[in-house]
Amino acid sequence: MTTKERLLAAIRCEKVDHVPISMHFWHDPAPARASWGSERERLAMFREWEWDTAVGVRTSVTPSKEVQIEVRYEDDGNVLHQIWRTPAGTLEERLRVTDDWPEAKGRSRYLPILDDFRAPRYLERLIKSADDLPALEYLFPLDNPADSDAMVRDHQHARALAEEFEAPVSIDHWGGMDWLTWLYGAAEAVMLVMDDRSLAERVLAIINATYQSRLESLLELGVDMVERRGWYETAAYWSPAIVQDLAKPFLQREIDATHRAGAAHVYLMDTGIVPLLPMLASLPFDCLLGIEPVHGSQDPAKIRRGLPGKSFWCGISGPEHLGRGTPESVARAVERAFADYGKIGFILGMAVGIRHNWPPENLEACERAWRRLRA
Repeated sequence: MTTKERLLAAIRCEKVDHVPISMHFWHDPAPARASWGSERERLAMFREWEWDTAVGVRTSVTPSKEVQIEVRYEDDGNVLHQIWRTPAGTLEERLRVTDDWPEAKGRSRYLPILDDFRAPRYLERLIKSADDLPALEYLFPLDNPADSDAMVRDHQHARALAEEFEAPVSIDHWGGMDWLTWLYGAAEAVMLVMDDRSLAERVLAIINATYQSRLESLLELGVDMVERRGWYETAAYWSPAIVQDLAKPFLQREIDATHRAGAAHVYLMDTGIVPLLPMLASLPFDCLLGIEPVHGSQDPAKIRRGLPGKSFWCGISGPEHLGRGTPESVARAVERAFADYGKIGFILGMAVGIRHNWPPENLEACERAWRRLRA
């Protein structure tokens, strides 16, 4: 089978020639093994290893051309002050600049909102009240010719590489409740939903409408799968009732659009899964990606029973197995993953990227165990 055939068959719980392995690398700094300088080189390396992978293309969302963004540094460069001037009003934010966040230092262009490092560093948040929402719509415009052009170019490049390496094209989709964490911080987002539910709902409605529009544009161009992140919309943060109300309607719409286009839908969620099983079972996505097997009191057997007909892309813990484990413990973890998930509807992987400081012998042990068990 080609890597495209194998991955899509596994995602759809169909028979494969062997169980795929598919993981990615964290590139800041890059591990020695991830020494490629381009996407073509990465694909060639994965083919040499017999790993399976997709060629990604992102939903592009940038501010409207009418938005003017001013970047300032205050307090001797320790505070980043960004001012977003729109026809509907001005938004301002301030963030602490720290040594472990080099992307925020000395910027001439604006710092995008989509950044996990923002959450604990806010001194002044961008959206303070409902009065800011008209301006927010200019930061997340429903239509933006610049985004359309960028996605067409990215898709053309991704499709050419996918055809060359017989790999699937996958949309990296960034909608959902994660935006509350990026805009407010984790604890503050929870408090916002408790104290001002209407504001949270309206923020999500604006952002998800834009991401749905971009998703449908990319689906029209033709893709094989959608990988939708749900890092921060789990029961590790929210009650099942809140996820049901604030996440499910948008997820349902995304999944329906994906399936109408003939593509497979993959949902990333690492912890806080068991309390959400009834809701997840009611959604017709194809594959659950990233289940953390060590942290978060996960129960793989219960998750598998609770989601009949869905596939699973997971099995090992990056931090505990590859990061802190031994070759022997990694091999046992892979054996347990095969025992938990079987060989149909299973892709061996994990949620997080492989770090530069993880012992390389642990990854080698993972590969050896996979090769022994995959057929």
